[in-house]
Amino acid sequence: LGAPRARGTFFNPNFFAAYEAAVFLLSLGVLLFSKRETLSGFWRSWLCGAAAVSLAAFVVAQSRGAAFALIGAVSFLTFCRYGRKALAILVVCLLAGVTVPNPLQHRIMYAAAQDPYAYTRLEIWSSSLERLLEHPLGIGVGMYKQGSFQDRFPIEGNIVRYGKRPESAHNEYLQIGVELGIVGVLVFFSGLWMWSTEIRQLCCASADRTNRGLVMGLTGSALVVLLHAAVDSTFHEPALVILLILLAGLAHNLAMQSGSTAVVWRRIAFGYHPLRVAAVVVGMLLIAAVCSQSAVGWYAHEEGKRHAGQQHLEQAMSWYIRAAIIDPGTTGYHDSIARTALQLFDQSGNSDWLLRAAEEEAIARSLNQADARFAFRLGTIYQLMAAQPGSKAQRGELFEKASEAFADAIHLDPFSPLSYYELAQLHLVNGRSDAAIALLTTARGYEPNFLPGRALLAELSLKAGKPGDYQREYAAIKAVQSRYAGREFNEIERRFLDVDLYPLGRALAMGAMS
Repeated sequence: LGAPRARGTFFNPNFFAAYEAAVFLLSLGVLLFSKRETLSGFWRSWLCGAAAVSLAAFVVAQSRGAAFALIGAVSFLTFCRYGRKALAILVVCLLAGVTVPNPLQHRIMYAAAQDPYAYTRLEIWSSSLERLLEHPLGIGVGMYKQGSFQDRFPIEGNIVRYGKRPESAHNEYLQIGVELGIVGVLVFFSGLWMWSTEIRQLCCASADRTNRGLVMGLTGSALVVLLHAAVDSTFHEPALVILLILLAGLAHNLAMQSGSTAVVWRRIAFGYHPLRVAAVVVGMLLIAAVCSQSAVGWYAHEEGKRHAGQQHLEQAMSWYIRAAIIDPGTTGYHDSIARTALQLFDQSGNSDWLLRAAEEEAIARSLNQADARFAFRLGTIYQLMAAQPGSKAQRGELFEKASEAFADAIHLDPFSPLSYYELAQLHLVNGRSDAAIALLTTARGYEPNFLPGRALLAELSLKAGKPGDYQREYAAIKAVQSRYAGREFNEIERRFLDVDLYPLGRALAMGAMS
């Protein structure tokens, strides 16, 4: 339908390809391992059609990671069915995939030219392994993205050179390790080992070739999802997780029916004494409350966002406060309160809103100490508080707090030039020009297109009696602006390139005249 890659109703084409590969392998497994007399011609034709359609959908999804997983799962099924003869079959299939033009072949060959992020996964896996070794007990569920600011990678040619960071490990087993530690990985693979042992026993014990075909199809289908999880964020897609649970459950059910399961199931007697029933009901209510807490808080926050979009800031603030009361452990709710408080301050000029913003941003920072953005925002709030007319007595203390917040932001996210720039300005307030120049020089090394920092560095070079450095910075700024002239910019790109060159050019002209 005009889309570059098929993705169905999935978040991205890679997940769609994994789902279609699972359907293809389920059909293929039943076809390969079932006797002809056990399947009627209608059902065999139906399975062939399902395999053909799902394979075609897989190809137009153009997923390199899913292709790797499919090759591995097909190899498993064919070797189980044909033994060494499977090698010749696989070679023929691979040659056909390479020689016959198709969308997947084209993407594999030209991925580097079309996608600048195509070959960064090795670096992501390496940094994820380092994080696992640094924190063998894990950093917490869902915290991978929050702790990845120090793993930003450069994209040459972009205005924001270090604008990208890995928000997932693109390897679910490494992500489990980073978030849940080595124990989490061992628990997952222990369950996988128990399930695979049950499958082996079922295949050895089953004399029913129809069941054997179904078992092998389920196994191959589950295997492709598990293999794809080694190269992508497969377990982030609920549909794939549900499919994996369904496949494993069906295979386990067949094992229970055949009596070959290694797990012994026993019924636990439960006397329905009124106190026990009351305890069960109370427990169910508590579990329901905990499960609904995050959902209710999210809906309240969404209502606040709706009011904020209509510029009804006070109503938005009340809904954000409700969300934070319902679910006080969610960082984003406190951050939304702080942001709205800053908007209300801009409207009213009431410094009480700045106090509220500082309180809420401090809570967000304490809840999530790995995210540099909260430290940076807290520093900017302290700067605004210090600039208020009635805060002269506390100005030094507020500047000190702002400096600490920006230094913390630099430690958490060493690639963002914004924190360097703000901290450099605070150093200039205290007369520490050398420290400011050092910070701006470091920021320039990471982000040479951050022009406000380069303009300030040029000004400091002129004041320090280094006109040559000033001229080079001015020429470099002009070159960057010329390179990206005429392009449309997003907010962060405008913030990088927005600088007034008139004072710099005038100073340069005055220097030339003198």
